Amino acid sequence: MASEAEKQPSPEPVGHSGATGWEALIPLDWSRLRHLTNEPVPQHLKRWWFSLGGTPAYLFLIQITTGILLTFYYHPGAEEAYESVRRITYVVPYGWFLRSVHMWSSNLMIVTLILHLLRVFFTRSYRSPRTLNWVFGVVLLLLTLSMGFTGYSLVYEQLSFWGATVATNLTESVPLIGPAMAAFIRGGPDVGSGTMTRLFLLHIGLLPGLMIGVLGLHLTFVRLHGVTEYEFEPDEDPATAAGAKSKRRPAVVPMLLAVLTGVGAAWALLSALTGHHVFDLVGYEFLSSTSRVLWLFVGLGLAAGAVGLWMGRLGGLYVFLAADVLVLAKLTRDLLTHEAANTALWTVGLLVLLGALVVALVSHRRFREKANAAEGKTYNFFPEHALTELLIGTGLLFALTMLCLLFPSELGEQANPQVTPEHIKPEWYFYFQFRVLKLSPGIAALGLTSLDVSVLLTGVLLAILFLWPWIDSFIEKLAPGRNLPVYIGIVGFLVFLTFTVWEAMVP
Repeated sequence: MASEAEKQPSPEPVGHSGATGWEALIPLDWSRLRHLTNEPVPQHLKRWWFSLGGTPAYLFLIQITTGILLTFYYHPGAEEAYESVRRITYVVPYGWFLRSVHMWSSNLMIVTLILHLLRVFFTRSYRSPRTLNWVFGVVLLLLTLSMGFTGYSLVYEQLSFWGATVATNLTESVPLIGPAMAAFIRGGPDVGSGTMTRLFLLHIGLLPGLMIGVLGLHLTFVRLHGVTEYEFEPDEDPATAAGAKSKRRPAVVPMLLAVLTGVGAAWALLSALTGHHVFDLVGYEFLSSTSRVLWLFVGLGLAAGAVGLWMGRLGGLYVFLAADVLVLAKLTRDLLTHEAANTALWTVGLLVLLGALVVALVSHRRFREKANAAEGKTYNFFPEHALTELLIGTGLLFALTMLCLLFPSELGEQANPQVTPEHIKPEWYFYFQFRVLKLSPGIAALGLTSLDVSVLLTGVLLAILFLWPWIDSFIEKLAPGRNLPVYIGIVGFLVFLTFTVWEAMVP
């Protein structure tokens, strides 16, 4: 007879649980992991402008990849920096393309972060319990701007050198810690070889590490709190739509904006076809062939915006706002440089488009996203949302490639500490701060120079930005239901846009 031990079934290996293949090699609870990673996604995230947070993450990965490749050829230091960038641009095979991808992905990352911040602001998604995530988002924006500044300074051309000089002077004016911070960044009394080494270490080490850490916290809190869900108007039932339309007042604002956009689209497309109008935008002189492409895209964007506005769709409003800002910048530039073909006509067009921009921003509540009544409130992360993100990433790569081919990264004159350029300009994302510096008055009674005042103003604006969720709560208690924070945000954004364009247009 068999012993009792022989009758007992042999125990299964720990962690096997009947799994085969890769699941057996990696002993995890795969069913639980699939559940955690396949959380239902709200339907509104099918719209790209509501899931803008993923776009900067894509671009950050591109930044890391191209940055590592550029590091193989870049040499920090006042003597080697410029020559190594020149070699990357003109000697290294496809070095110009690699540098262009790195430059354009940096600019697009800042643009998409600002757009994401605006989306969160105007949908008021920063309210409790997501207040800390707003703070993390603002920190990420500041770190990204710092990455842009350090990367631009590493080129060591005239404008980047003197831009770094102005930036360290501004840093020195910060109360209490300013002088120590400026001395640390410079690595000496003036911007030089030590500065390049320190900026290089900040650019490839400290700042990316901090960004990865804050981004991890940001995503963790998104995962803990969940994504803010929005309700949209369902599509109308055809059986009741006819009677409802007879009772509804005509949407005058979308119709007027659509007509205006359609006229602008016709003008932009005509300019692209004739090729006689050069698109000189925000101080960047485009080539004739490049201008034709840009005019074509603006015209097609305006036409698409006209269709969306006529249908009363929020997406059409976004396209209209983007195209309107481009045309406004163009008209403003032509008037300031006295290159307008007809000054009176350009002025009228500027005022009309500016009025349309204000009307569109103020009346944004007239535009609604419509949902399909047959769809549920959520959909699966895999494969639907994952495929959407993959398509967005592919589109970004295509856009980056086109930008690099049409507007490759350039190389200016080598830095010369003995010669100050006539017009010092930082990168476009610091134009607002530069204009504030130029407009800030000194306060002799308090012993404050214009530099000190501009630094204090910047500090106040940053404090407001960080503390906005709590400021919003205070304003809501004072004036409940009046949407004052939204209108404050509209005014603030228009001031930022005006100062940025103003600084871009003037010498």
